[in-house]
Amino acid sequence: MTTRSRPPTRVRQSLRPGKRRAPDLTASEVLQQALAFLQEHVALPRPVAARYGPTPLFSILLYAAAHRTTIEQASRALEAAPHPNTVRTALAPLEVTSLEDQLNQALISQLPKGLGRRPLEIAMDLKLIAYYGQAREGEADFLLAGEPRDGTTTFFGYASLYVIRHNRRFTVALVAVRRSEGLVGVLQRLWAYWQRLGFGLRCLYLDRQFYSVAVLRWLSEERDLPLVMAAPKKGKQGGIAGLIRRQGPGVWSHLVRSPKEGVIPVQVAVVGKYWQGRWSKHGRQRYAFVIHRFPFALSALWSKYRGRFGIESSHRIWEQARARTASAQVTLRCLLIGIAVVLQNLWVWLKWAVISWPQRGRGGREVWAVGLRFVRLLLFLSRAVEQRLGAVDVVTVPIRFG
Repeated sequence: MTTRSRPPTRVRQSLRPGKRRAPDLTASEVLQQALAFLQEHVALPRPVAARYGPTPLFSILLYAAAHRTTIEQASRALEAAPHPNTVRTALAPLEVTSLEDQLNQALISQLPKGLGRRPLEIAMDLKLIAYYGQAREGEADFLLAGEPRDGTTTFFGYASLYVIRHNRRFTVALVAVRRSEGLVGVLQRLWAYWQRLGFGLRCLYLDRQFYSVAVLRWLSEERDLPLVMAAPKKGKQGGIAGLIRRQGPGVWSHLVRSPKEGVIPVQVAVVGKYWQGRWSKHGRQRYAFVIHRFPFALSALWSKYRGRFGIESSHRIWEQARARTASAQVTLRCLLIGIAVVLQNLWVWLKWAVISWPQRGRGGREVWAVGLRFVRLLLFLSRAVEQRLGAVDVVTVPIRFG
């Protein structure tokens, strides 16, 4: 009996991503976009007779961000770059409050058109950056105390506000945290930026860092906002841990108590999820969330809150593009992290507007994710700055006398 061999399988090459004659995005275009966002909104006044204008100064900052290095090292790596002291002197007159407004205007300018046609889901979060020195005179209010981490208990804090829409996360506000204002003051400032946009709110997601009587009272009673907040598993009998142990999955009434801030009644939703072998764990894990006017079905609570976890991934992206400094100057630190956030927004916008194809249905675009990873965006920035200012590729040892 003879066997007939199968005909060879015909492999059809996908037309996407196909090669095109004209490039859709170049390194110089990425640099021009980043410079345009910064120069249009961040005021960097220079004397009329100054040798270096805002463009080379911002180019140095972008180069430092792309390499996660300092202004000093970035200036010395480029032939036609201004001296590091020139850059620092140009940044010295910046004031933190006006800088926050300018950076947030740059972030808002990157939002796609039509984003606010429907009420949006938003998230607020805190990011702490370790610091190992002393605060400058008059700026001690910006140095926060926290639990030991990364070898220190002092941090600079930054609060951010995100918009979540069709798996796109745009940062629309960033503020430096003051120790004197407390968490409620931070939320009030972020909420003020949100109200300026004029967008509707579908639901607000917050991390357990905001879990306190004062915050819950301001959000639920004073503002009456639809929200989901993760609740820390604390307490043996009357706390969240005790509630989870006694009641199990469901929605339960709970009293949040504080010796200084009093008591507030809340609704706590307990959700049970199976590990299913993730992180080599099995069994069921329970999570608790404070909910108020939750606009979706309770069965969607876990998946909706998981969308907030994109904040952590955004923070990791910030770290890839945050230039380093040992300075305690608040405005310099705020500018460096603000540039990282602007680059992250630019990356999201470029993927959606340029590195994508039109499609029907939700979102209207299909993103070619591998076409522009964030690392490639940083490489494009670095290459474009080197083409403009020239890269130093030699080292000359000075002559020593005596």
